[in-house]
Amino acid sequence: KVLRKVDVGEALEVISGQEEDGGDISRKRFKSVRDGKEGWVTLKGNQGTIYVELSDSHFIADQDISMRAGASRDSPVLRTVEAGEALLAKEPPKEVRPDPKMGARARSLEDGKSGWIVFAPGPRAPVKPWKAKYVCKAPVDITSSLALQEGTVAVTKAEPGQSFQVVEGPALDAISGQRRVRLARGEEGIVGWATLRTAEGKACLEVA
Repeated sequence: KVLRKVDVGEALEVISGQEEDGGDISRKRFKSVRDGKEGWVTLKGNQGTIYVELSDSHFIADQDISMRAGASRDSPVLRTVEAGEALLAKEPPKEVRPDPKMGARARSLEDGKSGWIVFAPGPRAPVKPWKAKYVCKAPVDITSSLALQEGTVAVTKAEPGQSFQVVEGPALDAISGQRRVRLARGEEGIVGWATLRTAEGKACLEVA
């Protein structure tokens, strides 16, 4: 009984151990990937015609794996390919090497937590060596204490172009949520605490 015709290019999955060899005609039992139907298919006719052959472009997933939009491991995930699902390769397999990364083990001076900072190499690294010399980029109040409490009065103001030595910090002010440094300036000695960036992200002081 003929169940249906197998189309040219259709993917079939061998059902292990199911094989017949009748003289010049050999047959195997297959499961259609397209509709799941099972049946016997002739591999080679008595005139030597090849009807079905092994494919080097079809694969079966051994376990759940992500299908991504691109070859990079950072590409967006389109969906999850489930274990047992059949796949057709659009091009030959190739090795995909991960992009090189720079890493440094560091400890936060704010909470003491340690870990790795990882980033792509290049001229715009997200970290740079710390320096004690800062220059003022925008007018900013200098206060006597780290905490910017309500009613805090500035002892002086840093003006653009002025240079300072950092003698303490950067430290996080728990009240304002801003990072601040304690400054000193030439013969004046300790000046006070100033904010590095405003709440809007504008730089007040930067490494010189």
